[in-house]
Amino acid sequence: MRALVATVLVIGVALLAACGGDDGTSFAEEGAPFTFSYPSDLQKVFANTGREIKGLDPTYRVALGTDETNVVVAATYKLTKDVSKVKKANLAIAVERAARALAKAMDAEIPKSSSTNLGDLPATQFDFVAKDGSLTTRLVYAFKGKTQYFVRCQWNESGKDTIPPACDQVTKTFAPAG
Repeated sequence: MRALVATVLVIGVALLAACGGDDGTSFAEEGAPFTFSYPSDLQKVFANTGREIKGLDPTYRVALGTDETNVVVAATYKLTKDVSKVKKANLAIAVERAARALAKAMDAEIPKSSSTNLGDLPATQFDFVAKDGSLTTRLVYAFKGKTQYFVRCQWNESGKDTIPPACDQVTKTFAPAG
């Protein structure tokens, strides 16, 4: 009987471990304006993974993925004005334009927006697919003070099982630093 109970416990623990998934690795580098967790099978990608905003360099940017195509990019951009002083309609229009510009650059259909969260920050999300079906992109925009927080997740066929759940993990655990 004891052997049976021990066997059942070992099998139960193994099943729980298998279902638990990857809690991930914490991204919390010194000087980074945000933290988040991500699956431990992603690595930093140093190759050119594309630009998020034409003509504007990020104040901070990190790309994690399996290669330069299948990535989760987190970045911040400095704003000239505190978003609390900007009309919500004007901010929404600016975000829509930025998402449309990225979609156009990727030869994708015009994306539709949806409300979401980037960690605890209210955010706007856009999902779109290149017209040839070769690349899927998710954009998440959030704002606090004079900072724009931005997450771009993109994947092709080889990353379809890795990047979307990684993107979900990053966006759920994202937090501004300090």
